[in-house]
Amino acid sequence: MNEGYFSKQRAAVILDPAIATRNAGDEVISQACRHWIRKALPTHFLSPVPTHEKMGTRSWRLLKQSEYAIVGGSNILTSNLLFDRGWRLSPRDAFFAKDLILLAVGWREYQKPPNRSTKALLNRVLSRDGVHSVRDSHTYEMMRNAGFENVVMTSCVTMWGLTPDHLASIPKEKADAVVTTFTRGKPSPADKAMIDLLVQQYGNVYIWPQGFNDYDYVLEMSQGRATVLAPTLEAYDELLMGDEPVDYVGVRLHAGIRALQKKRRAFIIAIDNRATEISRDTGLGAIPRGENPDIIAARLNKPFVSELRLPQDAIDTWLSQFS
Repeated sequence: MNEGYFSKQRAAVILDPAIATRNAGDEVISQACRHWIRKALPTHFLSPVPTHEKMGTRSWRLLKQSEYAIVGGSNILTSNLLFDRGWRLSPRDAFFAKDLILLAVGWREYQKPPNRSTKALLNRVLSRDGVHSVRDSHTYEMMRNAGFENVVMTSCVTMWGLTPDHLASIPKEKADAVVTTFTRGKPSPADKAMIDLLVQQYGNVYIWPQGFNDYDYVLEMSQGRATVLAPTLEAYDELLMGDEPVDYVGVRLHAGIRALQKKRRAFIIAIDNRATEISRDTGLGAIPRGENPDIIAARLNKPFVSELRLPQDAIDTWLSQFS
């Protein structure tokens, strides 16, 4: 092998959660990651490699050749990284994946502190000099427990564009239509109560199947009372950007953030630690699953006021490390 095989190029690798995904929310994350990485590194070629799938020789070569390698968002960190496979990272990858920089990653669920093998692997592959961005305070504390002090809490990268001016342009009054989401991965009797409430509150109800196997569950919830969209991000965006005013009320976090990106009112129903922790840190205002329908209805009928607080100094700190 000649010495130029691994020579550095003006390039950045993004470890991309949208490759081999079963969740269109990962596409929302991936698009935001690419947008902000291009802002930070405008002259670098951007190459995606997978996090949900094992890397191979081509991915390893890209990692060795690139000036930067950035782990893009998603709920991929766990306390037992070798066996709880949110991130398909192996000890073999550690020979090629070094000095990785985290971008708005999260820790899956509320787990015990990271075990010894996880700490060792993270210390092997993650940069000790670069600034790592994490999604919430829970992930921040878990990273500190793993031995990293070079961490800032930036909120989810999908939210970085939700500035006060952007949020001020979102309609205040309730729309005539609503789009909702459910997840077959975490079904609940509260889902039936939710669709009943939305049918009562709105003239038109749409459901977007965000997940790989959500479609049949969505049909079951709909019972003919809602229009089911195609299970693509393009179909969802078309509804959000269309002429019909529409609100979002649902359990899928990134469907709700996408609605905010497209200047639609959004009410996210929290079903796991992601929306709960982000709301605690930023004031996103997620509603606990199983909340009294009357309380939810009252929220929907009030003028929409966002109390979102982005940690802008931390975001700027992460971005400025590349300048």
